[in-house]
Amino acid sequence: MAGTALEDYKPNADTVDHDAPAPAIHIEERTLKLKDFLRTVVKVGGSDLHLQAGSIPMIRVDGRARFLDCPPATDEQMDEMCRELAYNKQDLLETLEKKGSVDCAYALPNNEARFRVNMFHSRTKYACVLRRIVTKIPNFTDLNLPKIVEDLADFHRGIVVVAGTTGSGKSTSLAAIIGKINGTRSERIITIEDPIEYQHENRKSLVSQVEVGQDTESFEYALKAAMRQDPDTLLIGEIRDTFSLTTALRASDTGHLVFTTIHATNASMAVQRIVSLFDPNQKELMQQQLALNLNAIICQRLAKKRDGKGRVPVIEIMVATPLVRKYILDGEFDKLKGSVGNKEAGSQSFDQHLVELFHKQVIDVNEAKRLATNVDALTLALRGIGNSDTKLR
Repeated sequence: MAGTALEDYKPNADTVDHDAPAPAIHIEERTLKLKDFLRTVVKVGGSDLHLQAGSIPMIRVDGRARFLDCPPATDEQMDEMCRELAYNKQDLLETLEKKGSVDCAYALPNNEARFRVNMFHSRTKYACVLRRIVTKIPNFTDLNLPKIVEDLADFHRGIVVVAGTTGSGKSTSLAAIIGKINGTRSERIITIEDPIEYQHENRKSLVSQVEVGQDTESFEYALKAAMRQDPDTLLIGEIRDTFSLTTALRASDTGHLVFTTIHATNASMAVQRIVSLFDPNQKELMQQQLALNLNAIICQRLAKKRDGKGRVPVIEIMVATPLVRKYILDGEFDKLKGSVGNKEAGSQSFDQHLVELFHKQVIDVNEAKRLATNVDALTLALRGIGNSDTKLR
């Protein structure tokens, strides 16, 4: 594989145009195999590889699309690569043809790198997206996470929800938390994931990781089994439906520590998303379980660093204070927004963290405004101006 042109991609911190077209990644012109593309992802530090019949392959680096300097993938190439990704398992290929998409995991030889895969159809042709799974357990210092996130590993019961959009770093933050528990106390940890992203070796704890589709036939079946496997800490990869939410709340209510994720854009919306999944016949019970057992909700976004090299998490945290529990118990969910900015209780809003990152010169003003919830209030805060009407929340 020929070298890349990444050495030319070093924008000045004060003049970088994050919306400018990214230079192409050059690779030599020959018949390229799946492993060639995946090794290029690793070499350039990419997060996602997009392959599609009739389209030029694309790699996402630091959140930006970088097209490869090579011909579009042919139908024959895509057919060959999809069969390789499915390990020639007929059931995966049948699911792809029947339902139009299928998930699986793929590893390069000698465990060079692992990828989470989604294969699907685009205008009747094959396409796939492969997200690189970084197997090294991350630490909190490298991730630039607030101290309160690390402290969530010190709980012994209750539920912690990590929210955000796809690719916002939810799994990475959870891997750091589980890694701390594994390294600091003797427990039984069970994770249910689709697929497994970070591999935890036994340190002080006994860790069992269950991958849907490989270790269990379904997410639902794995959840049912997990409660019979004596967990102290349970990681549920994602709250997908009423059943997974019911299981998570029941586990937290019976003395277990539960971590899970949900798709939501901020902490208060995460609560409303959870409430929308309540079983109508058990709504009152589930609302009480959530109010009494919630430890915190974390919501994440990723901001581009001002030097153009990598991204940093922006964190919103809603700690379950007595007031937050009361709002949930009483169903006053619209009042939760006002609790997010209470830094004395350990909470913080996205905008408060953006201001902090700007003053530390981690991000520039344009990136802070791009991710802000209240742009006007944030602009004043960046200038050191604030009043009761523009207070960041």
